[in-house]
Amino acid sequence: MVKRLLWLLAAGLPMLAMAATQVEATLSRNPVIAGEAVTLEVTVNDDMASDALDTQPLFKDFMVGNTNVSRSTQIQNFNVSRETRWRISLIAKKPGQYLVPSLKVDDLVTAPIKLEVVAPGASTKSQDLILETSLSDTQVYPGAQVNYQVLLLVGKDLKSGKLSDPKMDKAEFKPLGEDKEGTLTRQSRRYRSFERNYALFPKEVGSYVVEPPVFNGEIFTQDSRGFYQSREVGKVGQPQSLTVLAVPDPSRPWLPARELNLEERWSGDPEHWALGQPLTRTLVLTATGTLATNLPPLDIPVPEGIKVYPDQKDRKSYINDGWMMAQQLSAVALVPAKAGTFTLPAVEVTWFDTLAKQYRVASLPARTFTIAPGTLPQSQVQDSQAAPATTSAGFWPWLTLAALLLWAATLWLWLKPRLGQAKAKALPEQESPGWLKLRQAVLSGDPARAGQALLLWAQDKYQLHSLEALAAYLAHPPLAAAINNLQQSRFAPSLASFNGQALWQALQQAKPPQAPPPGNGLYARFQL
Repeated sequence: MVKRLLWLLAAGLPMLAMAATQVEATLSRNPVIAGEAVTLEVTVNDDMASDALDTQPLFKDFMVGNTNVSRSTQIQNFNVSRETRWRISLIAKKPGQYLVPSLKVDDLVTAPIKLEVVAPGASTKSQDLILETSLSDTQVYPGAQVNYQVLLLVGKDLKSGKLSDPKMDKAEFKPLGEDKEGTLTRQSRRYRSFERNYALFPKEVGSYVVEPPVFNGEIFTQDSRGFYQSREVGKVGQPQSLTVLAVPDPSRPWLPARELNLEERWSGDPEHWALGQPLTRTLVLTATGTLATNLPPLDIPVPEGIKVYPDQKDRKSYINDGWMMAQQLSAVALVPAKAGTFTLPAVEVTWFDTLAKQYRVASLPARTFTIAPGTLPQSQVQDSQAAPATTSAGFWPWLTLAALLLWAATLWLWLKPRLGQAKAKALPEQESPGWLKLRQAVLSGDPARAGQALLLWAQDKYQLHSLEALAAYLAHPPLAAAINNLQQSRFAPSLASFNGQALWQALQQAKPPQAPPPGNGLYARFQL
């Protein structure tokens, strides 16, 4: 009988424990200032799962912040007690009477709580937290910058905190540098200040509301006994209205900016430009108060006879004196393939001045250059320099000439049978020192070295003064493609990788035409 009674008691203990489980909900403050956080604490005297509390009903009337869960276990006189506690940060944006709804914790339900939310000015106590927001302008054009500032004032020692970012439909926010810290005085109270600035770029026309950031954190407070303890706090800023104006003239290119500058840079002096000489031209477009993604491409046509090797294109945004700067660099390597006069067309960029509210055009004028012919082969230069001046020397020059002719005839008779043998023993092209030196340079993987060696070989063998002329003369498509790859890897390395193996293979396969380059070595100057 006793054993049966003990068994019934043991079986009923869980039921007694379940019956004793209770839930309670309390608020850390009541009333509370609109925009400030109040902590809702839900306590269950049992060990519960973290997701046992359903907080969805809170989202109807409140901004719900962080939710922290803690558990504790106590043993006293062999009695074990457990507790689960949820702490939820709530913020009501507007003054009024609110009702914190009943919440479910598994099968348990909390009682609803009335909450009074008062306007900031209605509070007789100074605020521990102040969160202010502001716009530099209430009207802006699509794609143009308007500055948004957040100022947080903390009147207590701050233990920790997190400030969320503002939000707006169809807009992009960019932080303007690091947060600024300092001190401010409001209503004779000293506050620690935190300032954060954003560049706001709306995308579409219309009327919008900038949703303010929310601050959640912990501050140190002193109780009635003089002990310091932390308290959860929160604050939401005021929403701001913004009107995005329509584009004045939709038929024109749209680039809004406060300022815009267009300039060009050259790697050398274009006024002294020679055939085959590469020069890099860089166009720099810089705008204030817009994003780099808004800048138009600068693809400028180049006249025939100038080989173009696009180099790196770079777009970037950076901050200068509180404004976003957008910059685009467009670089191309230009190599004259024939001599003559060429004109690079003017460059124009249409943009909208958001300060003066009118369209403007930034431009670079057209530029005309005269490309000088390439240098003559060294042998011709030496011959022209060695040509003697005509003078009258009397009888002795004629006697010297007769002796030289007699000596030359004797030498020719002696060398004639040996010339055929020497010709038969001449090294083939594939074994000549110049060819082997060219092979070593081409296969080195260095495009600059390969290009220089190939140009010297073309000058020595065919009296050609540019690689483009060599490709045109040999008329071998794989070689033309390989030379183009070589030039692009030299002048636009970011866009091409040099393939020395392909160039060497094409050189081996290319065969010169029967006729030599026309013009006694001047072929490269006037023809591709």
